[in-house]
Amino acid sequence: MAGGELGQDNLQRALKGFAEVLDLEIDGYSDAIRDAIENGRIQKFEYCAELFWKYVRSCLQSEGTEVPNSPRGAMKEALARGFLAEAEYPAGMQIYEDRNTCSHIYRQEVIPLILGRLPAHLVLMQAVLARLPAAE
Repeated sequence: MAGGELGQDNLQRALKGFAEVLDLEIDGYSDAIRDAIENGRIQKFEYCAELFWKYVRSCLQSEGTEVPNSPRGAMKEALARGFLAEAEYPAGMQIYEDRNTCSHIYRQEVIPLILGRLPAHLVLMQAVLARLPAAE
């Protein structure tokens, strides 16, 4: 599994790309270019969030843990196993609330709020990834 689409290397590359797009300085660009970059940030976030929960599930399953097939279930089990701290759990769930808002509801008025949370989402995913055992 580690070499597949849910592998650690793939998730690390995705998170690196997410970090790079977040680091782009967008002041001075036209509204259209800023909008395109912000849309790219959202898309990278959605992709990373999806890979992240599936990788968490895969790691837990490789240790013999039953994990529901959902982001919420994976986060709850990561919390129970100590890979996600109790203080981090609300932020972990916010990742998936934001992902769902972007992917399924897409309310333009909340996008600036979500964009503001993306750096914290990235940091949390990186921190939890560092604590996880490798999936087999």
